[in-house]
Amino acid sequence: MTASFAGVVGWSGVAQAAQRPVTFDIPSKPLKAALVDFAVQAGVSISTQAAAGCAPTSRPLRGRLSPREGLTRLLAGTGCGFRLIDAGAIEIVRLPPAKPAGQRPAQDDPAPSNPLDELIVVATRRPTPADRLAYAVSAIDSAAISGQGLRDANDLALAVPGMTVTNLGPGRDKIMLRGLSDGPLTGRTQSMVGLYLDDTRLTYNAPDPDLLLIDMAQVEILRGPQGALYGSGSLGGVLHLITEPPQADRFEAWIGSTVGATQGGDASKGVSGMVNLPILKGRGAARAVLYHDQQGGYIDDGGLGLQNVNRSLRSGVRLNVKVDLGDGWTLTGGGAAQFINSDDSQYALATEAPYTRRNQVREPHDNDFAEAHLNLKGEIGRIQARWTISAVDHDITSRYDATSAPPTALASGPAAYDDNDRTHSLVTEGSLSSPADARVRWLVGAFLARTHQDIDLALTRLADSPAHALSETRRDKLDEAALYGEATAPIGRALDVTLGGRLFTSKTRVTSQIKSADGAVAPFSGGLEKSGFAPKIVLSYTLSPTALIYVQAAEGYRAGGFNTTGPRGQIFSASGQTEPRRRYDADELWSLEAGGKVSLLDGRLRLRAAAFQVRWKDIQSDELLPSGLPFTANIGDGRNLGLEIEGAYRLGELKLGANLLFDAPELEKVNLAFPARKDVTLAGVPHRAGGVTAHYERPLGRDLTLEFDGRYAYVGHSRLTFDATTAPSMGGYGTGRLALGLSTTRWRATLAVDNPTNARGDTFAYGNPFSLRTTDQVTPLRPRTLSLGVRVTY
Repeated sequence: MTASFAGVVGWSGVAQAAQRPVTFDIPSKPLKAALVDFAVQAGVSISTQAAAGCAPTSRPLRGRLSPREGLTRLLAGTGCGFRLIDAGAIEIVRLPPAKPAGQRPAQDDPAPSNPLDELIVVATRRPTPADRLAYAVSAIDSAAISGQGLRDANDLALAVPGMTVTNLGPGRDKIMLRGLSDGPLTGRTQSMVGLYLDDTRLTYNAPDPDLLLIDMAQVEILRGPQGALYGSGSLGGVLHLITEPPQADRFEAWIGSTVGATQGGDASKGVSGMVNLPILKGRGAARAVLYHDQQGGYIDDGGLGLQNVNRSLRSGVRLNVKVDLGDGWTLTGGGAAQFINSDDSQYALATEAPYTRRNQVREPHDNDFAEAHLNLKGEIGRIQARWTISAVDHDITSRYDATSAPPTALASGPAAYDDNDRTHSLVTEGSLSSPADARVRWLVGAFLARTHQDIDLALTRLADSPAHALSETRRDKLDEAALYGEATAPIGRALDVTLGGRLFTSKTRVTSQIKSADGAVAPFSGGLEKSGFAPKIVLSYTLSPTALIYVQAAEGYRAGGFNTTGPRGQIFSASGQTEPRRRYDADELWSLEAGGKVSLLDGRLRLRAAAFQVRWKDIQSDELLPSGLPFTANIGDGRNLGLEIEGAYRLGELKLGANLLFDAPELEKVNLAFPARKDVTLAGVPHRAGGVTAHYERPLGRDLTLEFDGRYAYVGHSRLTFDATTAPSMGGYGTGRLALGLSTTRWRATLAVDNPTNARGDTFAYGNPFSLRTTDQVTPLRPRTLSLGVRVTY
């Protein structure tokens, strides 16, 4: 049976895009793998969920054809057809069974013939199947996000190799990849990992906004420095969140609700919903997401006589509107906002009863994030063009109990340290790339950004008449500009070489005023500029259509900055190794990586491995003054040698996954201002980590499916900081999740238990900078939590 168009919308612009000829070269192979090749060569996005019920093998497709004609030939005789959603998106659909009716349908083929899904990665700026990328990349689709119960970045860290997230609390955490850690403390250093929501850069030097992974199509993690494409702030890699796009061919909606009970803690609950609405007579669509989530507290504060103090509320909204402009061009606009309100921090003291500490002041935290964006995408001739402009507003407010801070003109009694950090940025970026079937594949782009950061902090004695012992008003202005590009050319039939780089410049201007309790004012102003070039080179060799090996060398960088915060009399040295210095230097990192990827057993087994060596010069790290206030230092030079392994296997309806990380981070050349431990290592990074996942489906009837999901992760031991005085050990624990679900085409119900063994592992040996040197702080795992979730689709 030949394929046919069904339910085509926005026909004028879509049809024109579907008629442009493309050169195809796809041998006969498993159908899903052939469709992935088709998507890459045609430069379109294909939804292949229905392909599991089609014939397992495709026909070969070679020649210069329109995408419509090519896909019609590719699907001929498979039992599947397709429909165009918009100019760049196609959905595979099941066709009615052929006569005679008694003929055995394709979906009754033995289950082991179904290969694992192959995901298209877009974080590399040129859509490419994950198994054909000469990079260490992990991609998790929407089904795995839902099945494994991945709510946020902390859950992601337990599902992919080489990812570490501090656990200070929702909206307070830092993300680290591949053992590259500048320390777990949050100060003025730029982020180690680039965070992106679709094409929008989320942060510059703020903590992770901690967006809930609701209605996400895919999450991609690129490990290793990405300075060539993403610039400053991507030394460790990139975390890319990809939202579900608006669908112009149909109305969709769902609503979901969850309730949970934590052992020894308060209840949790949440509600979320999505509406997808076609507009403009099928030429566009709007997709809106709303959610509200409450996580019950489980930490008790004996000093204040309070229980379960660390409750957190998280509310969010997201809207995207996509319009087909015709001639292959689309315009997408929208925005997202999320508001986190935590009643208190979530650390305890090892000297108290489990999950208990003693404070004199509560430590609330707010992390409010909003962004708006406009994205234009299309073709100029056969050149792929993309332009994005986005505005981001990020407001973070934190309070710490500073009662135990060293004397800074504070009288006896409780004291608080308040930090309000507001960041506003405007970013625009445009790129051009070659057709997917070009012999030499290339990409060029330009980037501009302006960021304003307003910081207001105060150390206050809390009494009948509150008084500031210290306050600071700081204003930072940052301008960034860059030109970047890369090109991949074949050398012979199996060897490809990729050369790329980023030419960048940045200007920073800082002004600060510190006011002491006696009214004395200490002003500061300064500026700095940095320009440079971040190169990348990759050699990849295709051993077979299902096997690839590669070597890669890449550089990452971060600009320097200024220290300004300190009590009266604090001296910032001009140069040398006397800390703290007024100005800390830029740091840069070189990574050498060798890896391989292979798909075996007709696509049912996939293996990926990468060995890497990193050299890191003038490491920037957030440290603490004797007063407990933060400053940034260049602590020395370091290196990391490691191995990452990922694997996935499918047997019928059972899918298994596993990942392992072995690394040896080391601080080689130590800044003499820091009394180092004997086992000098990069802070907060375990030497060993790993995990396993499992997913199983079993039909119970015509429209009822039983699903089981499980995951287990182990996080090895690490040290909190670099220096000898504040370097408690943490980690060395395992945790997991078990889930049982029932689903139909209309609804889904899931019963899950997180941390089923009720492990109390210390995820993060830190909570309060002012008492860190005098108390044994721990951040335990959330106790065993039972939850029930229901989602209904309309």
